[in-house]
Amino acid sequence: MLHNVVLLASDNVEAAGFILRGIKGIFVAIGSIIAAIICAVIAGTKGRSAIGWGILGLFFSIITLIVVIVIPSKRS
Repeated sequence: MLHNVVLLASDNVEAAGFILRGIKGIFVAIGSIIAAIICAVIAGTKGRSAIGWGILGLFFSIITLIVVIVIPSKRS
C-alpha cells in the first residue's frame, strides 16, 4: 500500500505536497504534546498550575517552555 502511495505521489506533484503536509502536521502535533507535558511537569514542581501551563504549552510550545523555566517557584 505504501508503495502505491509513493507511486501516486511521484505522478502527481499536488498529492506529494498533500502527503508531506500531513506528515509535517503529525510531527508538529507530537512536538506540541511533548512540550505540553514538559511544561506541566515543570510548572507542577514549581507550585504552579500544571493543567494551565500544560494547555499553554500545547498551543505555544517553545515560548511557554522558556517562560515556565524562567519564572520563579511559588514554593518557599
